[in-house]
Amino acid sequence: MRRAQESDSKELVSMSIKMGGESDNLTFGIDDYYLTDDQHKILISNIKQRDNCLYIVAVLNNKIVGSLSFLAFQRRRMMHRGDLGIAVLKDYWSLGIGTALMDYFFKWAYSNGTIKKIDLQVREDNITAINLYNKFGFKIEGKISRGMNVDNKYYDIYYMGKNI
Repeated sequence: MRRAQESDSKELVSMSIKMGGESDNLTFGIDDYYLTDDQHKILISNIKQRDNCLYIVAVLNNKIVGSLSFLAFQRRRMMHRGDLGIAVLKDYWSLGIGTALMDYFFKWAYSNGTIKKIDLQVREDNITAINLYNKFGFKIEGKISRGMNVDNKYYDIYYMGKNI
């Protein structure tokens, strides 16, 4: 586990595009990933400059196999909270990579001093992810009906949160 670098952007974009075709649990599909390599470089650079944001990658055999991003608000009244996103390539599911990313993130979050609330959204039928989030103390705080449309089928999304 390590922090993402601008030089990772091309591999991260490729990984995200691949993930879009591997899972219907993401907010984008295979032809729907919206960041270019240059835009991803800017994103990583911006996150690195913000004390209350984090972007990390899981590397196995010199290959990025997963990532976690935490984007916190910049307004003073809300800079204590942000949104978490995590994804792992399908070939590496069930190997503990998601847990390792979350462990790294929470060590950072607890030592950060600013972060007091972590939010995320998860499809209601993504039991593996929900179990991971429950393991780290997240609670369901609400539900967004018809929050995601995959192949003309609607799915509800749980809004989950954790206070630090």
